[in-house]
Amino acid sequence: MGRRYINRYLQLRRINIQFTKEDLTDTTGLGQIIDVFHISPMAKEFPKCLPERKSCKSNGGYKLALTMMASMIYGHDSIDDLEEFRNDPYLKGLFDSKMPAARTMGDFLRDFTEEHINKLNEYLHKMAMSLRKQLEAGLEAEYKPGAPIIDIDSTDHEQSGNDMEGLAWNYKDHWCLDSQVVFDELGLCHGAQLRPGNTKSGVGAGKLINNTFAGMNFREEKSLRADSAYCTEEVINACLSKGVKFTITAHRNIGWEERLDEVTEWVPWQYSEEEIKKAEKRGKKLPRVELGRIYWSPGFAPTLKFPVLIKRTWRESEQISMLEETSWDYYAIATNMDIFTNSYQEIYKHHQKRGNAENFIREEKYGYDLKSFPCQKLLANHAYLLLTMVAHNMLRWVAHLSKPDKPHYSKKVRRMFIHIPARVVKHARELVLKVPMRYKKEVEFMLVALRATPIPAWGFS
Repeated sequence: MGRRYINRYLQLRRINIQFTKEDLTDTTGLGQIIDVFHISPMAKEFPKCLPERKSCKSNGGYKLALTMMASMIYGHDSIDDLEEFRNDPYLKGLFDSKMPAARTMGDFLRDFTEEHINKLNEYLHKMAMSLRKQLEAGLEAEYKPGAPIIDIDSTDHEQSGNDMEGLAWNYKDHWCLDSQVVFDELGLCHGAQLRPGNTKSGVGAGKLINNTFAGMNFREEKSLRADSAYCTEEVINACLSKGVKFTITAHRNIGWEERLDEVTEWVPWQYSEEEIKKAEKRGKKLPRVELGRIYWSPGFAPTLKFPVLIKRTWRESEQISMLEETSWDYYAIATNMDIFTNSYQEIYKHHQKRGNAENFIREEKYGYDLKSFPCQKLLANHAYLLLTMVAHNMLRWVAHLSKPDKPHYSKKVRRMFIHIPARVVKHARELVLKVPMRYKKEVEFMLVALRATPIPAWGFS
């Protein structure tokens, strides 16, 4: 009896495989997102950022760019994966043409010039602001986006080849390219740069910041957060010229560590009841933290004074090295935020959330496989990065509409809304998708929620 019991639960039911001539697809949700983009005001300006394709056999720059976006939204790892689209009946019907080969897409990326890159970066910012406007109009009050909070950061992209333009050893001894990207608090991308691998963090950030805050009123509330690589004249001047409130990790070069004795008062960090209860439950002691302030006048603008907020954390005896002279760990941020209407702790908590950008950099690398790039030409790879960020913005928008309290990352959004199977039926020159009932909820969301609220065009003519 025991043996029969075991065998019963180890056996699988045999299922026969039959072949069919029916046209099937698993891109139902993908087509809906591309169609929503196409009918939105964002589509009108998009072709102006792209190289023209005038050949009679060409799909045209706009369709090629949409195909690239579709590839990234779908989850392809490289342009070679476009071959998967070539026999998809739904996408061929949607684009009304044969899907381009990987070689065609490579040629298209190599057509991009510096002018196209600049226009595409401008477009990314306008797109992000349009999607913010749509979310502001479509979400419940508690989830509506407020004043834009921008995080800027850079990361390296290790490569294995030798012929790619821009490859260099960086300070981590990585053979790589380097990207510098701007995300807002919603995870929408406002701009991106691709540079040689040995480019220092913060270089060229002023141009990216100016582009990110273009079109906003000087007095409109907005802020930027960054690490110590951005504690530079270029970044601070860019923020001041656009009326941006900034918090930047203070670099040691500005001399704040030698001026700790100038702090006249250390204010204790106030823990919430929830934090205290959580620590007690885990049997952990909350660290002793205090906040102080000095003022800093940068060498490039000696008449200006910026608050430098200093946080010190007490280390227990077992954490102290024999070589160390103090029991405190220090960390500082330079800011132009009003320290009279905002407490030191409020400003620090605001700055701590800049780590959110690191989550989206990981999403960029692993959600869209931007660990590597497909072309030898640096400009072509830059175009590839920017088109991927356009796709990222569309998928991030879907994530916020579908679950505003906790938007999912790309992997789960694809599983929920993109990879939906269907049978393709042609009837009276129309293309009809027969979708299984178990996907009814997801498809209705794509059909109703996305299209019921047209995207307001911020910055689009």
